[in-house]
Amino acid sequence: MRRLVKLARNGSGDAAAVVAMAYASGDGLEKDQELAYDFARQGVRYRSALAMYLLSDWYRTGTVVEQDTTEANDLLDEAVKLDYAPAQYKKAVLLLESGNEAATNEALSLIEAAAEQNLVSAMFALARLKQTGTVIEQDLVGAGDLYSRLTIAGFSPAKQYLREVSRSIDADSVEVDERLRARMSAAENVERIQVTADASLYQTQIQGLVDRLETSGMYDSRSIGSRIRGKSCADSGSACAVTRPDGRASSLNELLSGGN
Repeated sequence: MRRLVKLARNGSGDAAAVVAMAYASGDGLEKDQELAYDFARQGVRYRSALAMYLLSDWYRTGTVVEQDTTEANDLLDEAVKLDYAPAQYKKAVLLLESGNEAATNEALSLIEAAAEQNLVSAMFALARLKQTGTVIEQDLVGAGDLYSRLTIAGFSPAKQYLREVSRSIDADSVEVDERLRARMSAAENVERIQVTADASLYQTQIQGLVDRLETSGMYDSRSIGSRIRGKSCADSGSACAVTRPDGRASSLNELLSGGN
C-alpha cells in the first residue's frame, strides 16, 4: 500500500482513488475520513474517472462527505465524459429510474457503451432488454450472445436466461450463426468452480495495479512530467482499470475487483 501512496503523491489519479478507498474503509490503511476525502479529491484533480466515480458515490450516499446530490451528479457526468464504463451504467440506471421517457434513448446508449467495454452489469442489463424486447426491439440472438459470454466468464445468473433464450430460439426457428450456436451450447454446459475472494486475491489485485502504474513510467518522482496526465491504460478510466462494478464499492477489495 505504501507504493500506491507514493504513486498517488506522484500524480496517479487511479492510485489516489484506491488509497482514498483504503482510508475510507480501513482496509489496508488505518481508517481516516479526512485523508480519504483528500486523496479522492486529488484523484479527481488528476482526471481519474475512477476517483470521480468513487467520490460521486460518496456524495450520493453521504459516505465520508455530507450528502450532496448535485455534486454527485456533476462528478458522475465528468466520469461519463471520460467513457468510464461503471459511470456510464450508473448514469443509465439513474436516467431510467427518473421516469423521464425522453431520457430512455440516452440511457440505452450508455448501457450499450458500457457493455461494449465488457462491464458485466451493463452486459447483463442489455441482454435482458434484448430478450424481453423492453425499450428496444426483441433480439434473441443478441441476448444469447451476451448471456453466453457472461456465463463463460463466470457470471452464473446469466446461465438460466441463456437456457431460456436457447429454448425460445429453437421454438421460433430463429436463424443463428453456427459459431454462436456452438458457443451458446458450450456455455450452457460449462461448469465453473466459484472461488471466494481472499487475502491472496486482494494482494494480487493491489500488485497488478501498482505494476501497471510503475511500468507506465508516468508517476516516478524523478520524472519531469510525472504530474502530467497521460494516456496510459492504468490511469485512463478505461475498462482495463475496473470492469465489473454495478454498485457501491464498500471495501478496497470490491473497488479493485469491481464488485459484482
